Amino acid sequence: MSSHSSTENSAAKPKAENSPRSDGEHGFIKLPFSATDMIENPICDAAKPRADRLRDRLARGLHFSEHGKSPTTVRQSIAVSIRRALLSDYPRIAAFIREAYEESAPFKERERWEWQFVNNPYLGSEDGRVPVWIAEVPGKVVGQIAVQAGAIEIDGVTHPAGWIVDVMILPAYRGLGLGHRLYTAVAAECPILVTLTMAEATRRMAERLGAVDLGEVKLYSRLIHLDGRTVQRYLQTRTTYHPRIRMAANMLCRYFFIHRILAGAGNILLSLRNTLVGRPWARNGTHVIPTDRFGPEIDLLWQRVQADFPVAFTREGKFLNWRFCECPQMRYRLFTAFRDGKTVGYMVLRESEPVELPHGIIVDLVAARQDRSTVEDLVAFALEFFGERVAGVDCATSIPEFGDILRRFGFQSIRTERPNCVTADPAVQERLEKSSTDWLFSKADHDWDQIHVG
Repeated sequence: MSSHSSTENSAAKPKAENSPRSDGEHGFIKLPFSATDMIENPICDAAKPRADRLRDRLARGLHFSEHGKSPTTVRQSIAVSIRRALLSDYPRIAAFIREAYEESAPFKERERWEWQFVNNPYLGSEDGRVPVWIAEVPGKVVGQIAVQAGAIEIDGVTHPAGWIVDVMILPAYRGLGLGHRLYTAVAAECPILVTLTMAEATRRMAERLGAVDLGEVKLYSRLIHLDGRTVQRYLQTRTTYHPRIRMAANMLCRYFFIHRILAGAGNILLSLRNTLVGRPWARNGTHVIPTDRFGPEIDLLWQRVQADFPVAFTREGKFLNWRFCECPQMRYRLFTAFRDGKTVGYMVLRESEPVELPHGIIVDLVAARQDRSTVEDLVAFALEFFGERVAGVDCATSIPEFGDILRRFGFQSIRTERPNCVTADPAVQERLEKSSTDWLFSKADHDWDQIHVG
């Protein structure tokens, strides 16, 4: 999810000619410059590379085309409006999703869209509106920011909140400040907005509105077993945005079988790792039982352990069952942990879909923060559950104690995310600025765990 943004320069021309004109309460603005103006006078440094590319395209005689119109060079003013979408806007939003997300679009189709933005249990009565803000030109959606509604618990007090998701501007409309305008419109209606994984452009939008940094969330991974095909897919995925490196990797695989060599060498190292670390087994008397849905025992567990995580999006049963049992396209496995007849934790696992890299995912794991025995047994159970069907197992957490246990089982930190929060409530902002180590984050949060084509 990404978008590019820029700031307007109101001093570029005399004010009488260059002031934006507003039409209506939804913020319809006719931008006071043409594509040619943008080429000759980029509105900020960030727009210059795009302006250079646009100049090159026009010099080569290439054209843009708008939906439903014949191809034409963009020399006319562009009018873009920002507003909150209605459910009836879905057909145009769906067309935007297909264009913007390309091969990932099938995993964002109507069934998932309605689960996330219509049937979310944390949405109130919206009178036909959905928590999706769109940028549009006549007849076409060209950008959006959506909000996945939720509830955040801060020191035992529940606040309505939302996750910023699906931030996207079509390439032809980037560099016009649309992302900032969309984010500002969202923040005007949503009291607390949190983003976990984000592109740098999205981070800049949030920081411009005074976002609070929420500390680190680490993604851990434990490689299990490699084969040549999986290594080749890793190389292709990791070099997606580096075409020359990707081409070199493909040639090395095709002519020198480097993927098979790397798989063989990797498996030797993994065998050595397993010898040194030992094979993890459950040893603490915890019984891990599969379940189809979480029941009242999970609400009682959350009430007991909530004080260990002073700031967190709720883990009540209502959220967990919506997130994992009702989510379309995804196949989650739910487990409850018992010891001495008492519920001491839970875990949610997912094995990747065929279009993804072949990994197992510990999507969510909750137990008392200092209950090392339960966390160890849950991690050991997950590794036994996935076995050697997967190339690796991933788990994300913001809790240092959980991270220490993952490292003991041979997991390595491979990436660090820095979530942030935008809020108009001064008391909430002050509290969050003091709580960077208090948050509970995992792949259950945001829309981090979704199908990633790889």
